[in-house]
Amino acid sequence: MKTLDLLRDQCQIQEYVWNRLDNYEPDWDWALGDADRKVSLIATGFSFEQNGWFSMVLDRRPRAQSDGQWQSLIGHNYLPMPHWNLDDDYELDVKHYDPKWKPPKNGFDDESVAELFGHTIRDALIHIREQNGFAFNFLARNCAFFVEEHEGRFGWPEYKETRTAGRCRP
Repeated sequence: MKTLDLLRDQCQIQEYVWNRLDNYEPDWDWALGDADRKVSLIATGFSFEQNGWFSMVLDRRPRAQSDGQWQSLIGHNYLPMPHWNLDDDYELDVKHYDPKWKPPKNGFDDESVAELFGHTIRDALIHIREQNGFAFNFLARNCAFFVEEHEGRFGWPEYKETRTAGRCRP
């Protein structure tokens, strides 16, 4: 049985995001769009089938949206999470950060694992937002974030709610 410590994972993700934002250099960063533009979208994604990873790609394109382009830059913008590589073994012991969380009644599968990791990332980003952690001058006033699983099993928020539910500023 594999043990997942999602509180530890959430802390690692938050540290990675803050470090990336703290050390942002437009000319050095692997981002979408022109270096002279502000970041208007923070694309985050993850995989539990391909070695396990979390990725964050900054998007400076005009009218940036959740269109899958972030996936072209994963190799330069990721945090290895090898313990997320489950190899279709869903016998899991989950140490969850939310004491009210309950495991799925019928056990884990691809969908429930995608939801588990997706919510962990979403909640990490919301915590950063609540701590005013997205207050950087290079982020556009309407900057937002989203979370997607690499194979499309999880996405948050709903596309039309990206600029509201996923906003970076409280």
